[in-house]
Amino acid sequence: MRAWMLFVAAAVVGCASQPSTPPSKLPTAQVPAAVSSSVAQPNDSVEAHRLAAAHKLNLKVVDKGGQQLFCRSDVVTGSHLHRDETCYTADQLDRMQEQMRRDLDQIKAETETERRSAVGHLN
Repeated sequence: MRAWMLFVAAAVVGCASQPSTPPSKLPTAQVPAAVSSSVAQPNDSVEAHRLAAAHKLNLKVVDKGGQQLFCRSDVVTGSHLHRDETCYTADQLDRMQEQMRRDLDQIKAETETERRSAVGHLN
């Protein structure tokens, strides 16, 4: 139970600490999963992984001023009409994924420690 509460707290803090852009009407341009290119670039696998992660997180790929952003739209609390759009750069998305991995690893370690402690008390 403690591990779950830690996970929820980490998720809330992580989401709250991300910079939020004011709601705006950004032009959305969906980028296909397989970008056809005559020259393969070394970052293609990183980009493909990033696009897959964005899809799993229900983020839309938006091109604003030549910069690729990953945006999500959340319903504003208490309203069925207003939405708050939050966009992340590729670097921010990568950092969020890495932080999530570290948090999950920490929770797994704490859960394993608690389990071992509980088993030790039973003997």
